[in-house]
Amino acid sequence: MIFYQVNRLFYKPYAINKLLRYVHNETSVSSNVLYPLRSRGLLKVAGEDASVFLQGLVTNDMKHLEEGARSMYAMFLNNKGRVLYDTIIYKWDKEDSFLIECDRQLISVLQRHLKIYKLKRKVDIKDVNKDYSLFALTSLNAPNISYVLSLMPDHFKPVTDSKINVYKDPRLTELGYRVISYIDVKDSEVAQTVGKDIVSERNEDGYKYLRYKLGVSEGAEDLPPGTSFPLEANCDYLHGVSFHKGCYIGQELTARVHHTGVIRKRIMPLKFNETISKSIERDSVITASNNPKSNLGKLKGVVNNYGLGLIRIKEALDAKILSVGNYSAEAVKPAWWPVEAPKELPKTE
Repeated sequence: MIFYQVNRLFYKPYAINKLLRYVHNETSVSSNVLYPLRSRGLLKVAGEDASVFLQGLVTNDMKHLEEGARSMYAMFLNNKGRVLYDTIIYKWDKEDSFLIECDRQLISVLQRHLKIYKLKRKVDIKDVNKDYSLFALTSLNAPNISYVLSLMPDHFKPVTDSKINVYKDPRLTELGYRVISYIDVKDSEVAQTVGKDIVSERNEDGYKYLRYKLGVSEGAEDLPPGTSFPLEANCDYLHGVSFHKGCYIGQELTARVHHTGVIRKRIMPLKFNETISKSIERDSVITASNNPKSNLGKLKGVVNNYGLGLIRIKEALDAKILSVGNYSAEAVKPAWWPVEAPKELPKTE
């Protein structure tokens, strides 16, 4: 549900106390930032069979959108259970109409993928990148108090304008909102419409840095099609997979891995001890600094002093200092990861 995380935050006493302490210590409020997401594109899937059609193809449950949610994180997998496309699906203007956000370079490939499975279903699949613009609305120093309060039900405004639609990012509250506007609306108009004190950026570098710092992968650069499993990309932690819905392509392996509970590698942030001025080759091997022959994973990308890597969790955290090319870094366990229960209960006498 849309407000699940909001309710969880504001109705637990410890969370309220933590929030009040934060308010007491807060001396300034950071501005919100609007980033144009030109690396992301949109497909429109409409028709009376649209929801049922997508239900058999994505990792998440389309019923969430039928029950009131307006955005949903989901992945398309191949028949071997590997990620083809990471997406956010939006409930659009009509009952049987959805927008699918995906890496812009893969829009035409995703469109062909959908048409293969369309068969005789009453579904129309259209590239709408010439019609709409996509933005990310985040906080410079999330979470600040104005940002937290904006997530409360009384303050949440799903649609602010007939030509501008605002959606909560379904993955993490720290990622803020997605804004979809008609292509003829200027970026400055979008910023003025969605709220006060909005800083409008010219590119999405700052948003990418935020993602890397949080440890959230996105697009073909971070998740080359057919190379990673959804749980390695934290799809389960980011509310992007349902283990209760019916079958979908790649479901069998995903369910098996989940129920065995053995996920040794995940996408994690890498904090470098300096700002990376030169590019590091993608897929560079990550090793423990005290064991150059070890292979703990591969680098997916770097922005300033943060990188993203698909790495062996326990070994990387135990190693403390990692080596990536000629640079040193440390693996950071994201604060938003859930606390995993022990596999066995401790023995008692």
